Parts: sequence; C-alpha cells; structure tokens
Amino acid sequence: MHDAQTEEHPLIVEAGGISYVAAEDRHGDPINQFTIRCSPVLYLAPIFLGGAAIPKGLGLSGSISAIIAANVLGGIAAGICAAMGPKRGMPQLVMGRGSFGYLGNFLPAIFATILFIGYFSVGTIVGAEPIASMTGLPYNPLVIVVGGTSILLAVYGYSLLHLTGRWVTNAGLILLLITTGFALYKGAGPQAAATLTGSEYWFAWLSFFALIFSFTVSWMLYASDYSRYLPESTPSLKVFGYAFSGLLIGSTWMMGLGALLATVGAGNPLHGLQETLPTLLLWVVLISLIITSITHNSINLYSCAMASLTWDLPLRRRWTVVVAGTGGTIAAVFLGGTNFMNNFGQFLTLMSYFMAPWLAIMLIDYFRRDPNEKPDAFYDRDGPFAGVMWQGMSSFLIGIVVSIPFMANDFYTGPIASGFGGADTSYFVSFLVAGAIYLAIRSPRRSTAAATLDGNPTRT
Repeated sequence: MHDAQTEEHPLIVEAGGISYVAAEDRHGDPINQFTIRCSPVLYLAPIFLGGAAIPKGLGLSGSISAIIAANVLGGIAAGICAAMGPKRGMPQLVMGRGSFGYLGNFLPAIFATILFIGYFSVGTIVGAEPIASMTGLPYNPLVIVVGGTSILLAVYGYSLLHLTGRWVTNAGLILLLITTGFALYKGAGPQAAATLTGSEYWFAWLSFFALIFSFTVSWMLYASDYSRYLPESTPSLKVFGYAFSGLLIGSTWMMGLGALLATVGAGNPLHGLQETLPTLLLWVVLISLIITSITHNSINLYSCAMASLTWDLPLRRRWTVVVAGTGGTIAAVFLGGTNFMNNFGQFLTLMSYFMAPWLAIMLIDYFRRDPNEKPDAFYDRDGPFAGVMWQGMSSFLIGIVVSIPFMANDFYTGPIASGFGGADTSYFVSFLVAGAIYLAIRSPRRSTAAATLDGNPTRT
C-alpha cells in the first residue's frame, strides 16, 4: 500500500494519509529538513519560554545555558526520529505499532493528538493576542483568521508545508538577525544578573531546563512525518544533521532572544521588544510572528491528522485537519489571557510525561529492528503486530509510574522532586527505566514476512 500522490505539487491537496510511501512516490532533498524544523519554532511562544526564568532570578547566563543544553538534547532526539522517515517510509506514530501493537499504540497516538491540538491552540493565541493587545482590535476575529489560515495550509499537506517552511525560514532568519542586532545594541536590562545562589540557583536551572526540554523534545513525535517522502537511499546522517541543526538553531536563537528581551522588559519579552525596536520595525516583527505562528499551527494540525488516523479515527486526512483545527481554534478563544504563559508551561509539562518512555522504546526497536520487516505489517490490524504488545506497553507504563515521585507541576509535586527544590527530573527517569525494562524483556521478532506467510501472526 502507498500514497497516491506521486509528484511534488504544493498546490494539489495531498491525497494520501498515513500509508506507506512507496519508492516511486519518494522525492525531496534532505536540506529541507533544516527549514521544516526551523520554521515552526520561529514564533512568539519560544520567545516567551526563553524569558520565563528571568523574573524567577535565574539570570541571563543561567537561562541561556539551560536553553542550549535542553535544545541540544531535544534536538538529538528529534533528529534521530527524522532519520527514521526515509528508512521506514511512514509517519512517526505508525512506527509505534511495532513496539506497542496495533491497538496498544492507540494510547500514545491519542496522547499525541491531544498534544498537537494544544500546540495549535498555543500558536493561535500567540499569533493573535499581541496584535489585539497593542492595537485594540478584537481578539476573537484575529483568532479565527490565524486558525482558519492554518487549517487551509494543513489541508494541502506535505509539499505545501515544506514550501512554506522554506519561505518562512529564509525571511524569518533575516528578520531575526536584525531584531537580535537591535537587542544587543540595547543591551541587557537590570534583571540580567542572577539573584539566586547555591542550591536554589541549580534547582531553578534544572526546572527551567526541564521546561525547555519538554518543548523541544516534543518535535520528535512527528519528525518522520516530514521526512518519510525522502528516498530510502538518503543518508541518515544528512537527515539527522539538517533536522537537528534546524531545530537547535531556531529554538535556541528565539529563546535566547526571549531571555535577553525579558531582562529589558521587567520579565516580559514582549515589553522588552517594544522597548528595543523602532515602531515601524516592531510592527514588521509582530506581523511576521503572526505568519510564523500559522506555519507552526499548520504543521501541528498535519501531524494531528497523522496521529488521529493512527488510532483509526474514521475520517480522511483533510477532514481530520478541519475538525481538529476548528476545535483548537475554539479552545484558543477561551485559553488566552493573563494566565496564558503559566497554562502553557503546565500544558507542556503534563503532556510531555509520556514522550520520554515512548522514545526509549522506539529507539530500541528501531536500532534492533528485523531487517526483513515488511511495511504492510504496520498496517494490518490482524497481522504480526495485532492487539497489544505487552512487552512494550508494560515498559512504557512502568516507566511513567516509577517517574511519578520525580514529577513537579502545579497539580502535584512528588517527594523526590520536593527534595530537588521542585525541579522535575521525571523525563530522564522514565526514559532510563522504560528503556532498561524493554531491553531486558524484549524478545527477538520473527520476520514479519514469515509471520504473514504461515498465517499465525506473532506478538512479541
């Protein structure tokens, strides 16, 4: 089975859904992995995230060091997952059927669907709210414009998203360079120096690191969605390198700028932007941030459709985009406001708890995969991956449960996290625990080709 779209025409609606992409349908250049990773992070939310630790006393150097460390680690995860796309020829979450089973994979796919709709709502809010607050224009119509345009882009699909990503990256990096020049000329503000010392400083650093990491690592959930059309012969190292560098440069630059602007704007990067830029340039930047939020949104909607189809939502891809986008736009109407940044941070934290153990299991299966594994096996509900594959599922769930004492959020702080001053280290615990258990109990797979021929699918 394979997608019907065989040519790279961005203004033709992509016909396929989550199906395997056959060799004759492959196209593209790995350099596009840079722009498809960079463009969706050139919007306002990473600027807000980057400035989040300044009012808490971490200081500029502490904020930037945590940003770099978290983005390097998250970028590595996303880059590895992007490299899976050409080799597997299928969306990221579909690959999970080989680890969790066709039905068992519904759980991470549903989690991902919720996460993608949430990120779409966030992008819609930050695309509309700054303009509304600065001009007095009504917020709700702006939300509808941003949300509706994002839906349209996502409906067209893969090729148009890549084309838009190239335009946004090229223009966005130039504008970002100009904005950074003004910010550096203005210089850091009075909150640049850290007010925390000793263990309080390092606990705050670790908490901020976890927040940034939860943002960056989330891009791994849909990395191969945008690399699966590349020819299978595409070197994995090239795909990894372009994807890693695009996400690292875009995220780190935007977040670092946010931290610098927050020192000028009394902890608010948007106020710092107003203090730093001439009026005309400020408007150009704000309008560009609306456009980049649309790029971010459409990518999340497209992958939301990939995730939803993975748990067998009975809709075509384009209609899944419309339904999810409409729901996310409605949510944006009610989620904006003064508590947005706190809500955003908590949303990232809560939804990211499943990603680390999921990644550990996926990596083990990918690098220890059966070389004879057939793509059709991932799409056969009654095939070799039928039902729930409890080795992967139990490792996944145990990893999450064991990490609970290490969790820290507004709803719950575990005893170990309390001892760390409220720093959330659960991601690393769940990753290591799930990976170790899965390595210990995972049994070698039979060839999916053999399992299909003997008519007795195995679940391992």
